[in-house]
Amino acid sequence: MSGTNGEFRRSLGLMDVTFIGVGAVIGAGIFVITGQAAATMAGPAIVLSFLLGAVMIGITALIYAELSSAYPVAGSAYSFTFASLGEVFAWFVGWNLLLEYGVATAAVATGWSGYLRRFLENSMGLHIPQALSGAYNPSAGTYIDISAFGIILAIFVLLAIGIKESAKVNTAIVFIKLGVLVTFVVVGLPHVDFHNLSNFFPFGWEGVWHGASLIIFAYLGFDAISTVAEETKNPERNIPLGLILSLALSVVFFILVSFTLTAIVPYQELNVPDALAFALYKVNEPFAANVIALGAVITITTVMIVMGLGFTRIFFALARDGLLPKTLSEIHPKFNTPYKATIIGGILLSIMAGLIPLKTLAELVNIGTLFAYLMVAVAIIVLRRQNSIQPVFKIPAFKILMPLNFILIIFMMAGLPFETWLRFIGWSVIGMLIYAYYSTKRSKAE
Repeated sequence: MSGTNGEFRRSLGLMDVTFIGVGAVIGAGIFVITGQAAATMAGPAIVLSFLLGAVMIGITALIYAELSSAYPVAGSAYSFTFASLGEVFAWFVGWNLLLEYGVATAAVATGWSGYLRRFLENSMGLHIPQALSGAYNPSAGTYIDISAFGIILAIFVLLAIGIKESAKVNTAIVFIKLGVLVTFVVVGLPHVDFHNLSNFFPFGWEGVWHGASLIIFAYLGFDAISTVAEETKNPERNIPLGLILSLALSVVFFILVSFTLTAIVPYQELNVPDALAFALYKVNEPFAANVIALGAVITITTVMIVMGLGFTRIFFALARDGLLPKTLSEIHPKFNTPYKATIIGGILLSIMAGLIPLKTLAELVNIGTLFAYLMVAVAIIVLRRQNSIQPVFKIPAFKILMPLNFILIIFMMAGLPFETWLRFIGWSVIGMLIYAYYSTKRSKAE
């Protein structure tokens, strides 16, 4: 992929970039979160929550596009913030990226577990004991989600050994994702009962707001497209167009799926981790439901691998820079992976996946992610004012879109529950203490 002078060869066209975006965005969120957000927050108006989330994510994606075209090698919020705001803010972004990728991996695992149980029960007649089938909740008879616990351990063992994903495998997975969602819509639409949509705003506009704050989880991964700016032909045109096209296509799928889901089954029944398969079983489409469940198990597995990989690499980067214990950045001599960071991460995240409910995990992911987006938005303003940024692509209507972006990010963060804010504050305090008493004394920047 590289040229002889150390630069990337520009080999990616518009469709390549768009496909990367679609593959990154359409993932666990649509399979896992949609039903719970509809059941507990927005009802059928979840389609409007997806639209609201799309506006905020769209602007944030343009910010990433500009920054990645100026810093095409260091394509991460941690690096962007380091370059503009310095080490302290970069530490907090990195600390919250650990929260985003780590907790997201655990959250996705609980959704994966739900689809696996549904597939095993309905296609093979196998039942996981109640006590081992959900997060810790003695009143419901569940103590640990053993499937979620086990899959995280297995994936982090693979990550410690080393995994090399091929472009062909990724392309195939994207086709499976889209095929599964098309199957759901095509099979589900004949079962639409408009009576289920008659109470479109059961939680009012406030429900749409809270729903949008939760389903931001479905849009995670869009920044993958901004990291290939240096490898893209005519990036001034193809990066922003690819972002717009991939997000537009993703939003179309999100709206079609969420509309179909809430139209074929009453929204009150959708508070399950495997809503798409559950809904098709409810309308007596067992074969299609099994296809959905199996397809979700396959595609969500790859999402966990990518998120787990991101978690270990951020862990590694913080340790390499001296902000966390240096030993965590050690590379295994045989497997060439940051094995200590991977092993520790795997143990912690498997426990979280086994014991903590999906909705709690997803909300915690979102607040950490939105904080990182907020810092990146600040970073681009600082870099522009310093004239230290020379992007290939520039955000259009900057003076209009940037204030709107700040308003929407703060609006989304405010829509998350008070308990989530308390957990976020607790996480931030831990981060402050680590930085003050450990990182400042050992940082490479010192």
